[in-house]
Amino acid sequence: MTSDAIKTNTAIYRSHALRGFLLLFLAVFFWGSSAPIGKYLIVTRFDTLIIAQTRTSLTFILLLLFFLLKNRNIFHIELRDVWKFAVLGVVGLSLTNYTYYFTVKEASVATAILVQYSAPVWVVLYSVFVMKEDHLDYVTVISLVVALIGCYFAVTSGSMQNINLKGWAIITGPLSAFTFAYQVLATKQLLKRYPVWTILVYMFGFSAIFWLCINSPWQIAAKQYSAADWSILWMFAIVSILIPQAAFLILGESIGIIQMFGGLLVLGAVGLLEAHPMIMRKMMKVE
Repeated sequence: MTSDAIKTNTAIYRSHALRGFLLLFLAVFFWGSSAPIGKYLIVTRFDTLIIAQTRTSLTFILLLLFFLLKNRNIFHIELRDVWKFAVLGVVGLSLTNYTYYFTVKEASVATAILVQYSAPVWVVLYSVFVMKEDHLDYVTVISLVVALIGCYFAVTSGSMQNINLKGWAIITGPLSAFTFAYQVLATKQLLKRYPVWTILVYMFGFSAIFWLCINSPWQIAAKQYSAADWSILWMFAIVSILIPQAAFLILGESIGIIQMFGGLLVLGAVGLLEAHPMIMRKMMKVE
């Protein structure tokens, strides 16, 4: 391979790595920041069930309408894979959402985030020791440790007083981490054969069906939610949260130096994982 080709491949890799880093940052940003808003909604006007149900069901409606008009090919799946999408929607999405927000309500935002964000550890351990698809090298270990330390500082400000698992949250907290880990692993396997939008449509679809069996439209109608209530639920389902500062204003919270340090550690760990292949290739050349 010529030097020009090597430079071109390196540039392409860096571009993809940067894009992946930014996308992952946005995903963590919106997912993590939705917890304070979710707790506020649960405490003030909605129960945990309707938050978990509408968050996935309303999203499914939007995805369904969009792809019915835009691209119906994404609905094509093999019959033998239906059960995989069903389990992903019920266990990987519905249970993850419910246990997460239940923990947010019963314990605290910090507790729910910290416990659930241990999921990457279980994903890595499963991939290494069960599936044997990855190798547990020191770069991966360092990244996971740094990420967990970062999560700790980001959500607790360095004080264990903010972490308080109690009551049913002792069960729902760890369960949210395990089901979230399953969601990641199951999605990873399905991505080998299906586009991401196909997976999302069916995952949200089966989640919506599951919730209809638990909480029927008639039961929802009996709650007599106002137009304003539905507007809030739609907004929460679409974006989860507009900007983190909105949550801090509502809850009267702020970001301290230690929390910012924790966030930087998480991002640093993500960046290290993104650069992992390049680091390992350089070390092999040196050796």
